[in-house]
Amino acid sequence: MQKQYRYPLGPDLVKYGGCVLLIFVTGVILAGSYMAEYPSLLSMAFLAFAFGMQHAFDVDHITAIDNITRKMINEGRNTHGVGFAFSLGHSSVVMLMAIVTILFVEWSKKALPSLQSVGGVVGTTFAGVTLILLAGVNLVILTGIWREFNHRDQPATTVRLRQSRIYRAFERGLHLINHNWQVMGIGFLFGLGFDTASQIAILATSAITTSQGVPWYAVLAFPLLFMAGMCLLDTSDGLFMSTAYAWVFASPVRKVYYNLILTGLSVLAALFSGGVNLLLAAKLIFKVHGPLITWAAGLNFFHLGLGLVGLFVGLWALALFGWYYFGLNKRDKQVRS
Repeated sequence: MQKQYRYPLGPDLVKYGGCVLLIFVTGVILAGSYMAEYPSLLSMAFLAFAFGMQHAFDVDHITAIDNITRKMINEGRNTHGVGFAFSLGHSSVVMLMAIVTILFVEWSKKALPSLQSVGGVVGTTFAGVTLILLAGVNLVILTGIWREFNHRDQPATTVRLRQSRIYRAFERGLHLINHNWQVMGIGFLFGLGFDTASQIAILATSAITTSQGVPWYAVLAFPLLFMAGMCLLDTSDGLFMSTAYAWVFASPVRKVYYNLILTGLSVLAALFSGGVNLLLAAKLIFKVHGPLITWAAGLNFFHLGLGLVGLFVGLWALALFGWYYFGLNKRDKQVRS
């Protein structure tokens, strides 16, 4: 019998939920401090929070959180904070740039395009490479599950796969991702592109309100509320993925049945998102153009993220229906008894 996931959800839910609430309340207090003099702060604050939630649905967020969670759970680690750490690191880029924008309005107007160019290359390249590495690691996991499904010599096969050069290369690339807090660095590097409409809108809002005489500490409400919105949904995503995969990995039957479906989707999503990011990086670095590059540049990551969420929900629903319809739940009880 396999061990159950040994990390209770309750304490981590309180911890990460409390952190998100603290960020949100701080943003609201800062925005409210000058709302009587500047009523427009209310609408700007609401938009900042909404932009943060929208950005959390980007396909690279969902794919990275899903694949990192799956990798760490497969290694028996606590993954409840993956979504929170990723979004905190990602949104800290917006926070830092907002502070620079607030303190140095005129300089930031001139320097922002150059920073966008450099950050776009670094962030997009890192996102593409990381997602491809995650897809590779999870593809090895999927191969082992497929052989287990076919009742082959899965343990020996898995050992051989883990000893292969390709797998060791993937593992070395992701060896540092062993704890939740380390995911902050990945989120930060993902955010270095800061060229999405939502992030630029926050920076522009900060600059506009500062130039109109709003105190700098009140303007910090916008990046804080952006951070709160992103953290809220990314944390929820991470907690959901952790709970779902912990339930899956708790049983050999569930591990095979669900992972054949869901790991396959995760690998495809990571390969797709990583490939698109590398195409965009190639455009920025080498200034290349072509139908494929144009197609990648025209993709809407928010719409893709919504589609991916819909696919995950739909597949979970179908898998759950099949779980009971084909009597696999009874087989699971027999295996675990």
